[in-house]
Amino acid sequence: MPEKNKALIFDLDGTLLNSAINFHKIVNELKSEKGQKESALDDVRKFSSRGAYLVLRNCFKNESEEEINHLKREFLKRYHSSMVEEINLYPDVDDLVKKMTEEKIPWGIMTNKSNTYTTPIMQKLGWDKLTSAIVCPEDVSEAKPSPEGVLKCLEILNADAKRSFYIGDHERDIITGKNAGLRTIACTYGYFESDPLTWQADFFVNEPIELQEFLK
Repeated sequence: MPEKNKALIFDLDGTLLNSAINFHKIVNELKSEKGQKESALDDVRKFSSRGAYLVLRNCFKNESEEEINHLKREFLKRYHSSMVEEINLYPDVDDLVKKMTEEKIPWGIMTNKSNTYTTPIMQKLGWDKLTSAIVCPEDVSEAKPSPEGVLKCLEILNADAKRSFYIGDHERDIITGKNAGLRTIACTYGYFESDPLTWQADFFVNEPIELQEFLK
């Protein structure tokens, strides 16, 4: 039986994709329309992996639930219409993907970002042609920290959990990777809400270029 692959499986937002920039722009458009003071990027960043509701609740603290839900609908509408026109990757992510492709290192994405948003972005980047392991919430029965999505990626990539890595910017990602039996890499530059050094990840990186060390 052929040996299984070593693979790298990534979270998306806050790990490869800096979508907080897009979210921040939309939040402040909504703020301006309500005549309110703009929110700082950090107010958006730290909730960017938790969904639009928490981003908006954090930035519109005095609004009613009804108004937050209205803002969420408008936020998602604006994001969907603009997300492929302004894709903000972290520095050196393009080089990382190019190197994995050149060296034929299997890789995939397991994200809590809905397929509605993930698929158009993957197509725009051309990543859908480079990996078939793109797993979204619609593809699994349980979200992170369930290992289901990561295990699905491993199956698609014919990869061995013990030789592979799950890479993310949130404590939930590290728990997910450990639950799936992978080695874990914590990104200290993303959308974490607690100190990454407390997550008990196997490895830490401070910028995406450091991830190239794990291709060897």
